[in-house]
Amino acid sequence: MTEKESCLNAINMGKGVGSMKVLIQLRGPLKKYGPGEEIFEHDINEEPGTLREIIDKLNIPSSSVSFVSIDGEKAGFDKQLRGGEKIVVYPRVAGG
Repeated sequence: MTEKESCLNAINMGKGVGSMKVLIQLRGPLKKYGPGEEIFEHDINEEPGTLREIIDKLNIPSSSVSFVSIDGEKAGFDKQLRGGEKIVVYPRVAGG
């Protein structure tokens, strides 16, 4: 079983007991704000929040984020989370 499958199974098992978790993938240089795995779970049990609240909890400067997707679709920072989503955070890219 891959790490992603394992995380998805954990999320699905938690749904029945009121556990609210999301999968998060930080891309490129944003990986340094995560726990070291490419894809990791984040618990949102306290109360469902927004993408902005998760990004703030991970101490990711919003100026470093280009955009965020939820389940493969671009989402705004004020998008409310329900639990079970896969969130991918993409960095700003600079260069010339």
